[in-house]
Amino acid sequence: MRLYQITSIVLALSPIAIAGGVPQFFPLTRKGEIPTIQPYSIGQDVLIDCISRNIDDGEHNFDSNDRIVYKAFPTCQETGKPLTFKYGVSEDVNCTIKFTDELYHLFQLYVHEDAPFSCRLPVSSEANYLELGGAFVPLTFNFRGEVHNSHLDIDPNMNMIITRPASSKPEQQTVVNAIAWSAGTNATRLTIGETLTLELAVRWFDAIRPTGSAGTAELPFADGFYKLPMYSIPVSYKQYAISLILVAVLSAVVSGLVSFRLKKPQGYLALDRESGLAKQD
Repeated sequence: MRLYQITSIVLALSPIAIAGGVPQFFPLTRKGEIPTIQPYSIGQDVLIDCISRNIDDGEHNFDSNDRIVYKAFPTCQETGKPLTFKYGVSEDVNCTIKFTDELYHLFQLYVHEDAPFSCRLPVSSEANYLELGGAFVPLTFNFRGEVHNSHLDIDPNMNMIITRPASSKPEQQTVVNAIAWSAGTNATRLTIGETLTLELAVRWFDAIRPTGSAGTAELPFADGFYKLPMYSIPVSYKQYAISLILVAVLSAVVSGLVSFRLKKPQGYLALDRESGLAKQD
């Protein structure tokens, strides 16, 4: 496993970075400070931008201040806009992107794992938050496929998990971590100029309570290890309650139908008048 993959996994699992054995909150702002956030509202668009890379070697592009350049995710033909996600809304999203010469060569690097498709999500909904030096969580798209001399084979079916704090407090509606990876068995063959439809199963986890808190005060959300449960899928209490209600309603309907059929009076054929009388001599 490559170093950048190990780093992505560590950062995706925990908002605490360990430096010299002393826990340090993650993420921090550009100034190295704990962020102050403007919370998201449910359904609000979460913007994504990604690292700009050199198509020859995959190295980062830098601006005049020697900072890594980010640019918007490729434009989706369905919306005419770069890819976004609705905060707190689990849904299936399609995004059809056109493979320009530049994007094709970048995907050669991504699929061959010469460079990661590294993006980021702002922890605050404030306008121009990242441009002002705000904090973000990394989001890496891990595409599975093969690189050939004449074409690419890419699995466009992707699972995406975004974790948000389990707290019901509106002021803590932010993003804790995120990851996306190819999860299908069928690849699409692509050449320059063709399009690829990414099918993203976006799922928000909001019922994971972190362990190992450092007990630091005045954090934007609870710190610690947002560890996936061993034997269950972490769905929200709201989703769980809705599921229980639906099961109860369906059970009641089925039970009522069965009971009605059992109690329904059975029809009998009328007996012939003579056959109903005892024979008399």
